[in-house]
Amino acid sequence: MLIREFALDDSANSQEKLLALAVFLKDRAKDENARAEISQAAFIELAQDLKVNVTPDNLADMISQQPLSNVLEPMEPNSDRLRFKGNTEAETGMSVDQARAVVDANAKQAMKRRQ
Repeated sequence: MLIREFALDDSANSQEKLLALAVFLKDRAKDENARAEISQAAFIELAQDLKVNVTPDNLADMISQQPLSNVLEPMEPNSDRLRFKGNTEAETGMSVDQARAVVDANAKQAMKRRQ
């Protein structure tokens, strides 16, 4: 690293970048109706792309402090997933069996109209 990179990389700036990343990922998951979680490796890689010094060793400490503790759940031991606060299962609508029943009923009605 260059000396200017050390001078510019203070912890408050890093926390702001991580917070912005976490909020973006949480909102993205919500928009896509996906589970509100990400693998630790992917989160670390994205943070390092933003020039934030994050490792698997210091990630849990960063998440337990403000402001990240407002967005991310505390890390679970032996888990490689980070979960966002308010994490709920995405609604799937109807089960596969229900979908098949609807399609079968619609197909039968269409066959009756065709005859």
